[in-house]
Amino acid sequence: MSSTNRESMVKPDFMSEQEFQWVKDATESLERIRGDARADAAAYQANPAGWSEGRNSRSGMPTLLLTTLGRKSGEKRTTPLLFLHEGWRVIVIGSLAGYDNHPFWYLNLQANPKCWIQLDDLVMEGVAREATDAERETHWPRVKALFPAYDYFQTTTDRKFGLVFITPTGPA
Repeated sequence: MSSTNRESMVKPDFMSEQEFQWVKDATESLERIRGDARADAAAYQANPAGWSEGRNSRSGMPTLLLTTLGRKSGEKRTTPLLFLHEGWRVIVIGSLAGYDNHPFWYLNLQANPKCWIQLDDLVMEGVAREATDAERETHWPRVKALFPAYDYFQTTTDRKFGLVFITPTGPA
């Protein structure tokens, strides 16, 4: 299924009608997704306490801020993302709600793996790398447990979601 037609999405069994409508509304367009991300990033930066544990975020899920260097502009770009801890590393998922194109942050990391992550007040430099197929297989159940819609969104596109490990390299 092409992810450009959100009206053809079929409600997954694990979602109520109300939850599914919220997901459809929140992902109705890339402009909506990007606008919400800008608003969430601003809210995070204004009051960072608790976001990495899911407090203060609209989703109620652990959220970090990822800053990448724009692959064309070279300017810093910041976006909020759900994440998993893997020891001292974090894992982020490039779902873009199942749209057919990769999120800009993912493309930026492919061009330049240097990045910054913010967990509440703590900001660190980091380096990113794509998960291997074995790591993807190992960690995908954790991804689904964090946010079951990731698994659903993966079925709406032929694009394989980026699963990215970010290793902190020091303070920012």
